Amino acid sequence: MKDIAKKIINILTFTDLPIRNKFILFSSGALFWLIIIAAIGLVSLFEINNKSKHMVDVIVPQERTVNIVIRKLRGANISMHNIVIHHDKDFINANYRRVKGTLSDSRSYLDALLKGGQIADHVRATGQIHKPFSVLPVKDDADRKHIADVIQKIKEIEDIAERILQIKQSPSVTRLKLEEEIFQCDILTRDAVTALSDYAISVGKEWAKFSNMIKTRLVISILLMGVAFLIAFMLSGVFGLLISRALAKPIKAIITQIKALSAGEIDLTKKLDVTSKDELGQLSTEFNKLMDTIEHVTSFKKVIEEDESTEDIYMRLGKIFIDDLGFDNCVIYEASSSKNNMKIVYPPEAEGIELHCKRDIQLDCELCRVKRTGHMVSSADYPNICKYYTEGVNDIHYCIPIMIGGNVGGVVQFVCGKRGVCDIDDIKKKISRAKQYIADAQPVLEAKRLMKTLKESAFKDALTGLYNRRFLEESFENIVAGVLRRGTTLGLLMCDLDFFKQTNDVYGHDVGDMVLREAASNIRKNVRTSDLVIRFGGEEFLVLLIDTKPGDSFVVAEKIRERIEESKVKIAGGFIQKTISIGVSEFPTDTQNFWEAIKFADVALYKAKERGRNKVLKFTIDMWAEDKY
Repeated sequence: MKDIAKKIINILTFTDLPIRNKFILFSSGALFWLIIIAAIGLVSLFEINNKSKHMVDVIVPQERTVNIVIRKLRGANISMHNIVIHHDKDFINANYRRVKGTLSDSRSYLDALLKGGQIADHVRATGQIHKPFSVLPVKDDADRKHIADVIQKIKEIEDIAERILQIKQSPSVTRLKLEEEIFQCDILTRDAVTALSDYAISVGKEWAKFSNMIKTRLVISILLMGVAFLIAFMLSGVFGLLISRALAKPIKAIITQIKALSAGEIDLTKKLDVTSKDELGQLSTEFNKLMDTIEHVTSFKKVIEEDESTEDIYMRLGKIFIDDLGFDNCVIYEASSSKNNMKIVYPPEAEGIELHCKRDIQLDCELCRVKRTGHMVSSADYPNICKYYTEGVNDIHYCIPIMIGGNVGGVVQFVCGKRGVCDIDDIKKKISRAKQYIADAQPVLEAKRLMKTLKESAFKDALTGLYNRRFLEESFENIVAGVLRRGTTLGLLMCDLDFFKQTNDVYGHDVGDMVLREAASNIRKNVRTSDLVIRFGGEEFLVLLIDTKPGDSFVVAEKIRERIEESKVKIAGGFIQKTISIGVSEFPTDTQNFWEAIKFADVALYKAKERGRNKVLKFTIDMWAEDKY
């Protein structure tokens, strides 16, 4: 019985939860009752708002419409009397038109009450136009019947108006007949106005109901909120007292655990048992995290050795710096001494943009202080130490070199925020841990970059920088499989510079190399980045147009031919211009065999040469004289 009571007390006082959670739950309880109180008020306001919306959107427009019609009927009746008592023809016609227009407006407004619609009140006597408003249809069947009866009376008044006009226009005007008609008109007008006035009065009663509803809701809401506030006050007092008493136990448990840990040697593989979620459990969890971090650092090098590329290593480093070490902002630059530039490799989406440093350092890496000196740069001790840092002058930033082969192969930049806001001691601890990760990554990055360089040299032509024939032999199966899977077309352009041997013979091989590089550059610029340009032979280039449409290959080839023809290569004493011949084939349109498609493009190329050079020819079957190649 005692254990059961203890468990109940522990649950009620949140003994097994951390202090933060204790107060969060306590605050949540208080917030719950505040929400209850607010909900009571909001529900009442919602009901009042809905009723108000009904009054504004339905009742007011209907009442307003009825009043407009009453005003118009009375105005029409006055105009009818003007027709009867006056003799001026123009005056009579003007009043007749006013009567017809006013009655027509009245019928349309009442029709809108039955069907719903837009009311645009036009005062015909003054020419004034009121702002239009919408009216919803009347729902009550009795009211709809009364409105329909009024519409019928208005039609009868219109008929009387026509008869009165005919009598007035008759040579022999009968006074008695006019009096009978105007008397009948007055009766109909009176009945219509009376019916509409009764309807307006019934609509006006809705306002009284609305007022009573508001009073009732307010009284109920005040009572309910008072009861909820009293319950919340009592519960907060009881739970606050119990929780404050329960805090002493976990604090004593923390002290006991720390003494136990300091008494013996710590084994990295040994973890503390987490038996609760109170402060002791939190301390045990953090201790285990610390052991995991130390173990992670020791195994980090083995993990990155198995990564596929340097980009994977940079991503892993960046995530460790942000997620594990807790840096708010981290940028990793990769430096290239041969190209004298730097590029952002983490975060990858920032490549090519100016992040925290001027873009000048990406274009000329020697401008970077870390790259030039090989030493860590910190603005914590020396503000404004780097003139290429673009953020605030009071920002704290650290830049750490990544040493590869005795040179700076990259830079890791940490931006920590404003001076006086950052915890410098905490940052220095994180920097120390970051340096350990960087030191472990340096030899692996050096090996990966060396392997990447060797691989690129094996698949790229040294003179033009284009892919070579070996690359094509290694990758054509993947290219073909992708095209077939997507159901698209692969365009093949076999390009050959015209009279290139003559260039070498007349100007020398140095100029010939310049011509080849210029031609390779022009071809590369006139195709998409997804397309492949390959140096197929001496002065031959093969272009693979990936996922193109049938027939588009010829257009691209013609574009390349025109660009080569217009290009000028500067040489000593002037410049030279070359032309190019191009053969085009398409896979799998022309053939299902990739290498046969290349042969077809080659055949079309030689046909272009035979027909005068500087031409683009699309392969056709009549060009093929052999049964097979």
